[in-house]
Amino acid sequence: MPSRSRLALALVGCAAVTVACTHASAPPASPATAAARTPRKPTRRRDAAAPAPVVRPLGGARDGSAVVLADVDGKTLAYVADEDDARIRVVDVDEGLELSSVRPGGVPSQLALRGDGKLVAALRDVSQVVVLGGGGTSASPLAVEQRLDVATEPVGIALAPGDATLVVTSAWGRTVSIVDARAMRIRAEHAVAREPRAVVVSTDGKRAFVSHVVGDALDVVSLDEDASAGAVRQLRVGGAELTFGRSASPSTGTRAACQGFALARAESGRVFAPHVLAFTGNAEETSSGYGGDGEGRDSEVFHVPVIDEDAATIVAGSMRVTDTMVELPNRCALPRSATVGKAGLFVTCLGEDVVSLYDARAVNPHDVELARWKVPSGPIGVAVDDAHGRAVVWSQLAHALTTLATGDGDQPRRPFALSSTTLPRQTRLSAKVERGRALFHATDETRISGDGRACASCHPDGRDDALVWSSPNGPRQTPMLAGRLGGAAPYGWNGDAVDVSTHLTQTFKRLGGRGVTGDDKEALIAYVSSLAPPPKGRPKDPAAVARGKEIFVSAKTECASCHGAAGELPDGARHDVKSRAAGDARGGFDTPSLKLVGGSGPWFHDGRYKDLRTLLVKSDGKMGHTKHLSPSELSDLTLYLESL
Repeated sequence: MPSRSRLALALVGCAAVTVACTHASAPPASPATAAARTPRKPTRRRDAAAPAPVVRPLGGARDGSAVVLADVDGKTLAYVADEDDARIRVVDVDEGLELSSVRPGGVPSQLALRGDGKLVAALRDVSQVVVLGGGGTSASPLAVEQRLDVATEPVGIALAPGDATLVVTSAWGRTVSIVDARAMRIRAEHAVAREPRAVVVSTDGKRAFVSHVVGDALDVVSLDEDASAGAVRQLRVGGAELTFGRSASPSTGTRAACQGFALARAESGRVFAPHVLAFTGNAEETSSGYGGDGEGRDSEVFHVPVIDEDAATIVAGSMRVTDTMVELPNRCALPRSATVGKAGLFVTCLGEDVVSLYDARAVNPHDVELARWKVPSGPIGVAVDDAHGRAVVWSQLAHALTTLATGDGDQPRRPFALSSTTLPRQTRLSAKVERGRALFHATDETRISGDGRACASCHPDGRDDALVWSSPNGPRQTPMLAGRLGGAAPYGWNGDAVDVSTHLTQTFKRLGGRGVTGDDKEALIAYVSSLAPPPKGRPKDPAAVARGKEIFVSAKTECASCHGAAGELPDGARHDVKSRAAGDARGGFDTPSLKLVGGSGPWFHDGRYKDLRTLLVKSDGKMGHTKHLSPSELSDLTLYLESL
């Protein structure tokens, strides 16, 4: 394990190489001064008689990403999942030329390439996976050939070796689907914990590994067709102990895992799981902010556990966490994508807008940063082209594709950008919303927080981190924002803020931020207000949901008396429902909206209930009357709440 001084020398060496390159004939050091290209219109006309292009996937193209690479008739093309425009774009990497684009019928989240050159895409808003053929050249544009309905909100995909099996993760649907990739039919579906996202398949094709945006679980899913019971087991990537010796009485604390957007698989048989470890504070004690312990402990630190894909276990020692981690120059507070090349482990860091390269051979990759590149705003996808010593990065916020010089793993790293191409937008967000989106994801923005946290640190995708934080008022579970602000005033668990602006002022103060004001504050509110809710799922039992609604609005339960007839328009009043916990300063709580309540657990202000059915039974008489319901009525009511 390199010492801190050795790591510092490595980073200084990288910086020296950058300076040397900028004074020589090499390309410039950052996209701000890189050879930014304006995409040219393709000049080649479509020729119906032209032969179909030969598409050869490059790098980890069978592992899903927002950008994948292929050699197409001798040219390196990038396929990009553009969520803002709901398009799949095809770009000639060398020329910086967009060759074509297609609307696949939904918002693409991740792409993967089969060995036969067919492109697979997950469409998160319409809950479909599609297969596209054509290659994407101007003479042979992409076209959808097959569609498959899957569980609600597919976001992650990965192909098994041989392309016979496709694995799909559905975030809001909490499902991992195993798909026959040739017949495009679902072989098996497995219920998993909240917000499954990234997925990779082992080299032998026997198992898939699935990360979660919230919670400390990393799933190991058997791809055996005969596996049903016991097909999913969990590894724990949270709970690490962090020892601090900065005070007279060193302390240790357990950390929770979050931000598990990315996984990366190496040919060596290692799987990397970049995520963040959060210290939420002592829930039974009040604190000056959200989390922290008054001893200089960072609320969140970057971490990369390593999994042995054959043993399906975490590599001994890779969960090690030390207080030196918080002193590393790169916190990577919002890791969003990852891949492995000859140079090492690449991770894109949203908010910082950098791509970091880590030593993929180290026991603790997060301790050994080898290089970093500044890229345009919003990097959410990265792919490597080892044959040409480069990586390609998709930055969604800036709508830019950037090529980085990486070396071949043996030569010194050259941390500069070769080029950056800004792609034209078909769907233009307002300038205010775009500014708000950038602020929402900004890390190390001292107006928002004093410890580097962004709004997105607690609200990934505008949702919630499923954590309970200590606060000046007591333990507080993070609420979901997306699709839930309208009609929900007042805000805060105690209803202390009459509007979103007031609530933001209180939040910035608790995070140790200086405060966002004026046009920037209005932009942040505009973005948060624009956040779309997760897509509606298809109820498996509509009749049960209808019965549950009748129970909800009935006089015998009185649920609607506080939450409104549809559960989405609360009464705006404080109630003492006898839920005061140790550490709570007060006992009265604001009535929350129940919109999307089924996907935002754990429940209550202190996260005491792990499932809705338990909440309904144990809160009886304190808020509504539900304990008297029969088991079938409880099931119907629970299904109705989950449908909101």
